[in-house]
Amino acid sequence: MSRCERTWDLEVHHKRVDGGNGLNNAMVLCRTCHKNTSSWCDPNHRSPEPFSDSIKKQALERAGNRCECEKGTCCL
Repeated sequence: MSRCERTWDLEVHHKRVDGGNGLNNAMVLCRTCHKNTSSWCDPNHRSPEPFSDSIKKQALERAGNRCECEKGTCCL
């Protein structure tokens, strides 16, 4: 499966709601892939605290400033 190629509209997503706000729980997704996560707009989903700007910056750098989604179907 190929990785999403988008480098715009990037957001930092929590892999796990209860996983904290550290870099190990951060995943960079484009807005389209982020919307396709199971927790997006789920009324039963408890949103965690936002990531700090520092963690967002580190996550983007680690991801090479592109979406980390590997589903291959989100952005088609």
